[in-house]
Amino acid sequence: MNLLITDDLAFSAYLKMKGFQLVESRQNRKNIQFVFDIDQEDQDRLKVEFINSEFLEYYNHIRSLKKIVMS
Repeated sequence: MNLLITDDLAFSAYLKMKGFQLVESRQNRKNIQFVFDIDQEDQDRLKVEFINSEFLEYYNHIRSLKKIVMS
């Protein structure tokens, strides 16, 4: 098993959108980690793909709007 462990909510949502299954979620007082079973080669490719995707831009707009609503 090649585990990809991340606390990045946006990246985790992107992986789910791309069809990868969440294997486990780990939560402690400070944060939550999402665990996916993805080959190392695919992990590297997906990270670059995510950074260059429109999904990240969309997520950043959601965060900005949420700050406005919460202020």
